[in-house]
Amino acid sequence: MTRFAALLLFFAAFPVSTAATDLIDFVPVATGLDRLTTIVSTPLYPDKVFVAEQLGRVRLVENGVLRAAPFLDITDRTLSTGFEQGLTGFALSPAFPANPFVYAHYIRLDGASRVSRFHLLPGPVLAADPASETELLTLSQPHPTHNCNEVRFGPDGYLYIGCGDGGPPFTPVHDPQSLAERYGKILRVDVNNIPVGQPYGIPADNPFVGTPGALPEIWALGLRNPYRFSFDALTGDLWIGDVGQSTYEEVSFVPAGTRFGVNFGWNRMEGTHCYPNPGCDTTGLTLPVIEYDHNEGCAVIGGPRVRNGEYSQLEGRYVFADFCTGAIYAARPDDGWQRVVVGHLPRMPTGFGMTPDGQLLIGSYGIGDAVLYRVTIVDALFADGFND
Repeated sequence: MTRFAALLLFFAAFPVSTAATDLIDFVPVATGLDRLTTIVSTPLYPDKVFVAEQLGRVRLVENGVLRAAPFLDITDRTLSTGFEQGLTGFALSPAFPANPFVYAHYIRLDGASRVSRFHLLPGPVLAADPASETELLTLSQPHPTHNCNEVRFGPDGYLYIGCGDGGPPFTPVHDPQSLAERYGKILRVDVNNIPVGQPYGIPADNPFVGTPGALPEIWALGLRNPYRFSFDALTGDLWIGDVGQSTYEEVSFVPAGTRFGVNFGWNRMEGTHCYPNPGCDTTGLTLPVIEYDHNEGCAVIGGPRVRNGEYSQLEGRYVFADFCTGAIYAARPDDGWQRVVVGHLPRMPTGFGMTPDGQLLIGSYGIGDAVLYRVTIVDALFADGFND
């Protein structure tokens, strides 16, 4: 049985339903999309939302309407037949469009992960030029799961790249603890100050710069499949949803300004538990602040910490989801990041985004019928529930 088939069977065992006590609701913004992965916006284009499709396209939603012509189309070089393959990461340059570059992660036709830069096309139509591709990183993949996925600029202006352990599940070929490999890591690179002949620069304060045998772009290690991560727009803290192995899903937290090489423990730990046997040494490991087991779901989808005041009831809460159940969770710091189910998406959630004016968006899975949703608040229910 393929992983895709297994997940669909799991999903069927946990049917999505909208409970009478749900505290949020979902309004479709755009439909007929393909397996949404990344949702991006920028204050310089407050009427636009960039939505990446696994097929190999980035679409534009302008004033709530899906533009027919893609912003970027690289379907001719993207392999998206696997459940976790395709165009799975997209980011705008922090100074976009004055700095006219966008960045994407996709799976090449030969199955390798590639992170590339693309240049905007000249002229009045906002679009990126597929022919302008400049390769930053290519990483062969031994299995169609646990690839690289998220690409995101941090508040420090550096590009962070999340790479899974490469799979296969249970017996990954590569070592997420090895500093000589990029698998199971978050990489941190400088795409503005690039030495001659190099694809990117290395920030001088990366934790393993100068460490013999270590790749200097490694910023954190010990991850299994960090499919989605985000930076707190107010504090710069990093939140990582790392998809688990057999039993536990986890969300990890790295405070802004952390300089040491964070080790999240995989494949010695799964969540806060030793893997596969109890009694392991956890010295020096950063354990997750949130976890749940597979009686409740199958794959965590990391989201944002809600800011900007559009949803006063969710302000300051970290929001995330489970792929199989469609459950949307919110967690807050004053009760130790205990999670509360606030809603149930009617489809399998795949990614989150926030607009400049503070609207929370959620994308769904679906081959040709994926939906981009906007979150709304069921105010009356919040009065009796979440704010207590």
